[in-house]
Amino acid sequence: MKTEAQCTVVIVAYHSAALLPSCLAAIPEACPVIVVDNASPDDSADVARAARPSARVIRAPRNLGFGPGANLGFAEVSTEFGLLLNADATLEPQTIAGLIAAARRYPEAGLLAPEVIAGEGHMQFGHDLPFRRLRGPVVEPVGDACCWYVGGSAMFLRMSVMRALGGFDPEIFLYFEDDDLCLRVRAAGHALIHVAGVRVRHEGGASSAPSPRLSHWKAFHQGWSRLHLEAKHHGRAAAWRLALAEWPGLALKAALRRGDERRVKWAGRAAGMWAWMRGRKAGEIRLG
Repeated sequence: MKTEAQCTVVIVAYHSAALLPSCLAAIPEACPVIVVDNASPDDSADVARAARPSARVIRAPRNLGFGPGANLGFAEVSTEFGLLLNADATLEPQTIAGLIAAARRYPEAGLLAPEVIAGEGHMQFGHDLPFRRLRGPVVEPVGDACCWYVGGSAMFLRMSVMRALGGFDPEIFLYFEDDDLCLRVRAAGHALIHVAGVRVRHEGGASSAPSPRLSHWKAFHQGWSRLHLEAKHHGRAAAWRLALAEWPGLALKAALRRGDERRVKWAGRAAGMWAWMRGRKAGEIRLG
């Protein structure tokens, strides 16, 4: 058996028809591939079948969100390892073999990640508040490193750990599902390893054409998911403190700075926080 056959690649696709051919073409032939089409408005599912005839393509009945869509794919994985890969990311030739080798070197690791390289050539590693509150500013690792967090664009998972944790939080529709998983992997006693020398190229946000409506929708989920994460890991009182510290400023800026292009995002984040404060679930909110 080829080394790469020990890993199944799972891709959650939404409006990703333009990206899937290059993403799928870079995956070694020995790897099983599962593509979850999250009720895309384009022909992502058909493109995936044409680009990778051996892939299993699962059509979700509606847009489930990123984490729940990934769970649908991982439920079908039978290999020892799984790689969750963004549709706007492409593997380098030895990436999966390198990640499997690292998983063998570090049996305590539940979650590993390659170096993720942005289109302009720099490493994508910095992340948001949930981890900065724990240890200060993010520093890029040099060599293999045990980390608080690994990025969600390419997450290499030991499937026994993923199953024991129950996968991604089904309450999170979009954003911070990777933070939540990292926190739970660490809480369960497993290491997170950033692996040097194996790389994934990531365009970042390329799967969706920009529009004010989409920007508002994404910002909404950033606001909602941030408070959900805070409540889940630090308690509802901490989430309410965060909401009361940030929501008024976001709402005021959205209302008053009418000429500022950031107004759509401020309004979206404020709306998402307000929805969380009112007890609404993220999965209840639809783009349209």
